[in-house]
Amino acid sequence: MLLDTNVWRYVVDDRSGGVLAKLARTGSFDVQIAPAVLYETLRMKDTPLREGLVRLMTNSRFHRLMPEAYSESMEILREVERTRPDWLRETPDLEFFNRGRNDWTRKTQGFWVRCARSAESEADFLRRGEGQLIEAAREQAQSARKEMMQSEWKRNPPMDKTMAGFSHPVPGWRGDMVEAWRWESLFGLTFALHQPGNPYRAWIAPFVDIEGGMLSNEAWVEFWLYLADKRNVPRQWMRWAHSFAQRFRKVTPGSPADTQLVTYFLETDLVITGDKALLDILEECRPYAPCPLPSGKLIPADARGVAELFRLLRT
Repeated sequence: MLLDTNVWRYVVDDRSGGVLAKLARTGSFDVQIAPAVLYETLRMKDTPLREGLVRLMTNSRFHRLMPEAYSESMEILREVERTRPDWLRETPDLEFFNRGRNDWTRKTQGFWVRCARSAESEADFLRRGEGQLIEAAREQAQSARKEMMQSEWKRNPPMDKTMAGFSHPVPGWRGDMVEAWRWESLFGLTFALHQPGNPYRAWIAPFVDIEGGMLSNEAWVEFWLYLADKRNVPRQWMRWAHSFAQRFRKVTPGSPADTQLVTYFLETDLVITGDKALLDILEECRPYAPCPLPSGKLIPADARGVAELFRLLRT
């Protein structure tokens, strides 16, 4: 069971964190906490609220998921191994990779413990690390929404019929229209892997020589536009599908975080949220998704929602 950020807020407002922690141990579901949810909380300006939420979210009784950049990167690396094994390093930097992974998986040290001990320090570290990226993501979502409103598209077209292409010749592109998720993944990952310190670069670079010209090679374009199979990189498809569907809806400050959150849907059976739009998009994605998607449960934004959550955990 994956809880959206708003659900954690309902529990804290209801002063029921202890009950949730107990039910996480004895209930009928594992209660999952996504790093994207914790990051969204660390960005909050209300310090007392942030401290209370982080204190609950970092309780060791909840099932801690790996960050989406890690999960997406592992999918990409497996697809590289399948289609372009020549890109893989003969000797991967496992020391660097394991150090990063251990920071997320340790029970007594690492990221989760740092957040539990000093949410303010981690929030400050996140602010400095992200800079203007989150605000830029919000502006991009707003721009995409405005662009869609000015277009002839008034509703989300079938996702398997949404295509994209280039306006000029690009090495590696055959001149045809390709599935839009491919185009967006190409641009998104190319940008991310060019950025020092980017988490996708941190997870992929130990296994692939990014500095060797791969990102400017036509084979990189060919990999995303033709070779990668969406069944093997479903998180890339989900990221695109949510951001595209969001263009037909009102953009909120939480829209970029929701695009992150949907990549975790592949790791759960049930999503609990107070956000109807998030579940509407989930259902829009379902017929076209390259993998099974979880059920969704909408709960009220108050104590009634908390009671419904606890009822589900007790069944």
